Amino acid sequence: MGLLYDAALGHADWAHVGARLASLVDGATLTFTAQYAPTAGIDFVDMKGVTQAEIELYATQYLADDLWRNAAIGRQIVDRVVLNTDLVSDLDWRNSRIYTELCRPNTDIFHGVMVTGTLLEQGLFSLGIHRPHNASPFNAAAASRLQRLLPHIGRALQVRSRLGLAGAEQRASMAVLDRFAFGVIQLGARGVFISANAAARRILDCNDGLVLGRLGLRAASAADDTRLQRAISRAGGLTAAMVERGEAGGHLRVQRPSGAKPYAVIVTPLGLDRVYLSPRQAVTMLIVTDPDADPQLDLQALKALFGFTPAEARLVNLLVSGRSLPDVAKELGIGFETARTHLARARAKTETTSQIDLVRTVLLAVSPLRSPTS
Repeated sequence: MGLLYDAALGHADWAHVGARLASLVDGATLTFTAQYAPTAGIDFVDMKGVTQAEIELYATQYLADDLWRNAAIGRQIVDRVVLNTDLVSDLDWRNSRIYTELCRPNTDIFHGVMVTGTLLEQGLFSLGIHRPHNASPFNAAAASRLQRLLPHIGRALQVRSRLGLAGAEQRASMAVLDRFAFGVIQLGARGVFISANAAARRILDCNDGLVLGRLGLRAASAADDTRLQRAISRAGGLTAAMVERGEAGGHLRVQRPSGAKPYAVIVTPLGLDRVYLSPRQAVTMLIVTDPDADPQLDLQALKALFGFTPAEARLVNLLVSGRSLPDVAKELGIGFETARTHLARARAKTETTSQIDLVRTVLLAVSPLRSPTS
């Protein structure tokens, strides 16, 4: 209970709450969300053992097929912890589309203990803790343990909601960071994970060189991880004297088990005033670049900045990914001479004298930003 209220006040990480709740009933995965008003967005309080890609698939393709959720809503089972078998038989769940297509190939969520709880202003929260098919099912004792915590979970979420107004600026900042084509990861004191933008989440979901787990952010290679942790430690414990000695953060390459080109990682501190930090305040930022990723430029930005026509913008977008002009012409379905004409006009509009100079100019202007639809 103390941990719940500490997290609500910002004195502890909600990830620790999720871990404690899962361990309370020996669960393997956890989903914990809240919606503080009927028209409000979903607050992903904590997710364990479930990737961002799986969450997005669930929300966009499988939400309507969630038999557990539908049964709880249909029977208006709220503020009461139930077992999955109280809602749907194991046979029906095993044969469902959501299990066969989403759960079984990924997290194998099969056994569950769960609750939909009510909040003020018609808000709701959902907590589910799960085990795979080959594990033993949950029992009534597990449901009873969570039931005793239910009032405190609701109150802590209400406090989180009220204080969340102060986090509006942070959410706006994350919306901006999500537009960057490179990964941005923010860490708190002692390397505690705070946030990752969309590009960084895609990198972490690959588990190819950089991994986010119970021990925090790690590199797959032991040698790389030693350098990474040293850089994070230096950035997190930064002092003015360290800045003068040039010890602020670091630069490193992180090898990838897949054999793809190593990530380029910049570790940098965020500010020198470390006296009044809250546990959720970022003190270190990592910028992660994937050399194998094709730049995905915002075509509208190209048109606005340089006055490109749609055809010129499409051609330049392919050129910056490293394709040759003949290959670009073929991909666009135009003749080589037409492609040369588009290139010449693009160079004129950017006041560049060569294809290399054109690519350099465009990348410096717009490559940090991804298209909102890419």
